[in-house]
Amino acid sequence: MTITDDEQQALKNTGGLYQLDESNLALLLESSPLMWEWSQTACAGKASGGMEEWAKDGSDAPPRNCAWYHGTWQLFRLLNMVAVPPWYEFYGEALGSILRGKPDANVLISAAADYGMLCTLHESIGATDSQPRITICDICESPLMACQWYAQRNNLEINCLCDDLLATRKLESRSFDLIVTDELLTVLKAPSKPLIVERWRDLLKPGGVVVTTAMVGNATTPDLRNGFASRARRLLDTHADRFHGAEADHDELVRRCEQFAAYHTRHMVTGEAEVRSLFSDFELMYSLIETPGECVNPTSSFQIFARLL
Repeated sequence: MTITDDEQQALKNTGGLYQLDESNLALLLESSPLMWEWSQTACAGKASGGMEEWAKDGSDAPPRNCAWYHGTWQLFRLLNMVAVPPWYEFYGEALGSILRGKPDANVLISAAADYGMLCTLHESIGATDSQPRITICDICESPLMACQWYAQRNNLEINCLCDDLLATRKLESRSFDLIVTDELLTVLKAPSKPLIVERWRDLLKPGGVVVTTAMVGNATTPDLRNGFASRARRLLDTHADRFHGAEADHDELVRRCEQFAAYHTRHMVTGEAEVRSLFSDFELMYSLIETPGECVNPTSSFQIFARLL
């Protein structure tokens, strides 16, 4: 199977740098306090994997659970400081091209920080009048609760699996037509990147497609962390109106953002050679675009469309 003209066109949609739109803003204003509340109990400690393992490198002890990440993620979304699907215009066309060809596709969302990727998939479902079967797998319950919240308010049927995608035996090989995830390659440390691509390969049907993104860059240094925290403090002041419903005062919001900056580590891909190597078993297309960036603002990111040979 070959990549179609429509699929090639999807990778050319670069647009301008994303600015938070009114629709996403309204959803985030409602859901961000809920995400914080859920994270306080649902972000349980894990023996391995998850943001505890992939958080700050070095000699400091990692956090005991991932509440620092999931509880604060949407605060950073309100400041447009963390990578989310709306940064990438290509998702709509890329997902739409698959759903138009197979309206009943079996789709896996491979890890999720919140409901962001489900929302993007939902938009493509509406645009194509398709009815895919949706499974969302994440090692933490908090983002799955966010997805369930979004699905219930939009009458979407989803199946949530709280498990480590790299190790779970609850997903059958060769069972998915489409696997989509945003920036998971940038979350995982270098040794785990080929493992997750191999896992995707195992889960895909012949001719199945991975649609994803990955930022390009170097290590997350103390200077980058400090700059990230400083930008968060400045934007918290600039957009104070967005946090009236946060059930936390300004000092508490600053504390949460600074804790996030201290732990949040992006394990970015090094360049085109690494992307080609990771997807050597796929018919690969990718494009390099500029995004708002996280610690590095802006930054370069790959849009990736890979069909299993």
